[in-house]
Amino acid sequence: MAAVRVWSVAAGLIAAAALVACGSGSSTPTANPTTTPKPAATPTPAATPAGSVLPAGMTCSPTPPPLLRMNIKVHAQDGNRTVLDSSPLVENVDHYCDRVGFGDWKQCATRIEGDPQRVACDYLAVGKARDTGRWGPTWIGEGKACDAEFSQCANHATDQFLVVAKGKGEFQACVADEVPLAAKGVRCSTFEFY
Repeated sequence: MAAVRVWSVAAGLIAAAALVACGSGSSTPTANPTTTPKPAATPTPAATPAGSVLPAGMTCSPTPPPLLRMNIKVHAQDGNRTVLDSSPLVENVDHYCDRVGFGDWKQCATRIEGDPQRVACDYLAVGKARDTGRWGPTWIGEGKACDAEFSQCANHATDQFLVVAKGKGEFQACVADEVPLAAKGVRCSTFEFY
């Protein structure tokens, strides 16, 4: 008799489990408000340096993505004085390079040379120089700020993206501290010539 009772209880438990597993009522699942997925956030434009309100009349749209480095080259040479030129290179985020006319490159300038927005976009990508407060990089020659006593360089009279090197050596173009950098980006880019 006890065996029959154990068997009856076991059979009852199995039947109850089968009913629970099969479920009952509506086949439409109910949403749990605490676990309902939230809509994805809308991406925001790339950050620009704090206080980087462009001069009146200048625009840059789309804004440049994070900076990779400054590209530095010889612009002109006259005896022992060399004018160096710098321009920002940015990472290709969301096909930025293609959207501004370069193609789908890994990195590019902020705009193609001659584009009416090029200067404004360069300004946003670099920020303002610490020593002059002008839009463009802070220049360092042989470890000293340009225009410092006994320095190897002088800031260009009208364009902060240019510098006059007084002889050969190592020169750096450094972007503002607030400028967003790419994962492999550098704040100061170096140019050496001997």
